[in-house]
Amino acid sequence: MWKRIAVILVLVVALVGGGVVLYFSTPYEGSEASIQSVQDDPRVDVETADGVSVLSPADGDSEIGVVFYPGARVAPNAYYRSLAPLVTEANATVYIAEMPLNVALLDADAADDIRADEAQIETWIVGGHSLGGVAACSYAAETDVDGLLMFASYCNDDISDRDIAVLSVTGSADTVLDWEDYRASNADLPPATTSERLPDVNHTQFGSYRGQRGDSMSPLSYDEAHDRLAEVLVPWIEARVIETRFCRGWSKHSTYDGRHLYHPPVSPE
Repeated sequence: MWKRIAVILVLVVALVGGGVVLYFSTPYEGSEASIQSVQDDPRVDVETADGVSVLSPADGDSEIGVVFYPGARVAPNAYYRSLAPLVTEANATVYIAEMPLNVALLDADAADDIRADEAQIETWIVGGHSLGGVAACSYAAETDVDGLLMFASYCNDDISDRDIAVLSVTGSADTVLDWEDYRASNADLPPATTSERLPDVNHTQFGSYRGQRGDSMSPLSYDEAHDRLAEVLVPWIEARVIETRFCRGWSKHSTYDGRHLYHPPVSPE
C-alpha cells in the first residue's frame, strides 16, 4: 500500500515538474513583423551566438553596451523592435541574453560573460523587463555599471546607496505589474533615478509579443508604444555616456543637444 502511494507521489512530482519545465521552455516570441523590421533595417546588424542576440550599428563599432534581460518566459527576439532605437539613434550595441528556462533570476550574472568578451565597450548599461529587471537590479547591486534600466519592473535589492543612474519606465495601461510592490520598492532606488510613465502603454508593449495573461488592451499599436519608449530611453542612454566621458576628463570634447550625443575622435588630455 505505502509503496503504491510512494510511486504515485513520485509520478505526480515528476509530472508537475515536467509541466513546469515545459511551460517555461516555451516562451512568448516576438511578432514576425517586428523581428523582420529590425533584420531589414540597413542600420542594424543582427546576430545570435551562444544564447545572446546582438543588435549593433552596421556602420562601425560602438562604445556603448546595453545588456538586457528578458521578462519571464519571453524570448530575446521579442525585444528587437523596442530596443533597436538604441542602435539607430544612440549608436549603442544591445545584447539580449537568453536565460535558463527563460527566467532571468536563474542567471542574473549573465552580463559578466558578455562584458568580458567586449573590451571595446566603455559605457555599460544593464537592464531588463519585468522579472528581467529584477535580475538586472540584483546584478547592478553587486557590480559596477554605468546605469540600470527597468521596464515595468522594480528592485528586490536595496541600491539606494549606490552611485548609479536608474531609468524606471512603466506603462499606464499595465495590469501585469504589481503596482504595490513597485511603489514600495522606490525607497530602494538611488537619488539619481528617473521615473517615466508612458500613457496607454501596457506590459507586453515593452516588447513585441502577445498573449500575456492579465494584461490590458492598449489603444496604441506596438510601433506607437515603442516610439514613446524611445523618446525617454534614447536621451537617457546618451546622458549616461556624457557622464562617463566627463568622469574620464573628456567633457570639453562632448556636446549634447538634448537628444543626441556628439563627440569628435580625440584622445583625453
